[in-house]
Formats: sequence, C-alpha cells, structure tokens
Amino acid sequence: WNEDEAANVNESNSIGRMLCWLCFLEFLDGAAAADSTNRSAFSSYIKNCGSVQHILSLALSYASIENDRATLLSIIDIKELMKDEDSLEVSKVATVVLFRTVEVLPTLSKNWWTNDCPRIQSTAVSKFVQNKVAPETLKRELERIKNATEFGDMSVSGSCVSREITATYMQDECQLSFAIQIPPIFPLRNVDVDGKKTLGIPEKRWKRWALQIQLMLNSQDGTLLDALMLWKENVDKEFEGVEPCPICYSVLAVKTHELPNLECKTCCNRFHSNCLHKWFQNSGKNQCVLCQQPWSGTRIN
Repeated sequence: WNEDEAANVNESNSIGRMLCWLCFLEFLDGAAAADSTNRSAFSSYIKNCGSVQHILSLALSYASIENDRATLLSIIDIKELMKDEDSLEVSKVATVVLFRTVEVLPTLSKNWWTNDCPRIQSTAVSKFVQNKVAPETLKRELERIKNATEFGDMSVSGSCVSREITATYMQDECQLSFAIQIPPIFPLRNVDVDGKKTLGIPEKRWKRWALQIQLMLNSQDGTLLDALMLWKENVDKEFEGVEPCPICYSVLAVKTHELPNLECKTCCNRFHSNCLHKWFQNSGKNQCVLCQQPWSGTRIN
C-alpha cells in the first residue's frame, strides 16, 4: 500500500493485513518444501514489491518484543493464535509476523533491519531475534535436517548449543567436510563456513563450495537444508565432469538450479544465462567474460 493508505490503517485493518501475510508465509513454506527453487522465486518477487519493509514496519509498531520469555509460546504457534479469532490481540499477531518473517525470509528481514528499521528500535529487534527467533529457528532447521531423506551418503549433524552444523560427504575417495557456524543473532549477522577439514581437494575448490553455502544462507533467503542440498548436488555434478559457471563459480545456479546453458562459440566456456545477462548489464559490454571476444553463443539444452 502507499503512504497515504498506511497513515489511515486502523487496528482492525492491521490485524487483517498481518493475518494475510502469515497465510502467505505458510503458502511460501509449502511451495518451498515441494521445490526449493520456489523460495528464491518468491523472495525475488517480494523484494521487487517492497512488501517486507511495509509489513515489518507495521508489525513493529504493534509488537511486544520486550516481554518476558512466556511470550515465546504464542510467537511460534500460529494455530494457537487462531483458536479464538474474536479475541485476537494485535500485539500477539504482530509478534508472530516478526518471528515468522525473520524465519521464512531471513535475508530480506536482515536488509530491512539494516536499512529501514528505526534506530531507536534496532537494538530491541536484535535482542528479540537473538533470544527468541534464532534459537527456535535453528531448532526447527535441525529437525528438518534430521528428517531429510535426500542426503544419501552425506552425513549431517548439528547442535543448538554450539550452533554449528557439520556435513561430511565421501566422493571418489575424497572426504569433503564443512562446518557451518550460525551466529547467535542470525540472520542479522552472516554465517561462517569452514571447509579446512576437506581432504583430497584443492583449497581453491573447497573455498568455492564454501562460498556457495554462504551465498545461499546470507543473501538468497535459503534454509540450511537448501544450502546443504545445493552443495551436495554441485559436488555430484563437478565429479561427473560438469564445469562450473566462470561468473558465479557454481555448477548449479543458486536460484534456479540450472546447469550452465550458454556456450561461447569462441572459447567454448559455458555460463548460466542469468549470470551472463547480469554481466552484460553491469559491465555495459557485449563480450565473453573470459576470452573478451564479441559475444556469439549457443544455448545448450
């Protein structure tokens, strides 16, 4: 909505808008569970609409985020919140909106906190994230990882106490191992990924894989499960002989999971179409990234 509409929103309308947003987040979660690329598609659309800035600013104006720990029960249980629709409290709905938005759209929430959250309330928001959102979100993530059936030969373990997730994957007698350290205030602070225990792989290569995990978690609204699965799929493709895109250094595109599908006719290197289009747009050139010849390419199916 525009600024004039926002100025005239009453409490009843605010509750309606926030409940609609919560329904949307539930839908997004379901769509992402069916196909992880849906999450990035929704995230891109929401970013273009500017919805997160509006809804979080609205929620913050009503939320009680400095209450004691007892509030935590109502924060995470939407079904409990909706049991008695006639007695919905705007502060409770707003607090749930803050919690769920940070959980489902961590990157967009971080951008809002950095750029749009009023400074006088930024400390309260960060404490709310650290004390209530981050612990429960990590607990839920670890439960999803525990129940995942797609890992195959990859083993994953994690702890809510150390806030570290470790993934180990054996591929062609090479031990690939990564430790993902989740900061207590995540997603307002970025995760750190360490692959130094990886054996049999050049440092440059495992650092590129670590960067892929960081990119998914820190700037693509991805979940831990999404990041681990994307890493595993990238590793599998690389060991099959597929070369990564020279622009993003990933075999599978982070957002679409597509393989590099545009091949330069001069140097025969392959790029993701989205990566190449962004390169052309940002550089103002129509040349191959590597050989610097005027672009003449072929789409590979």
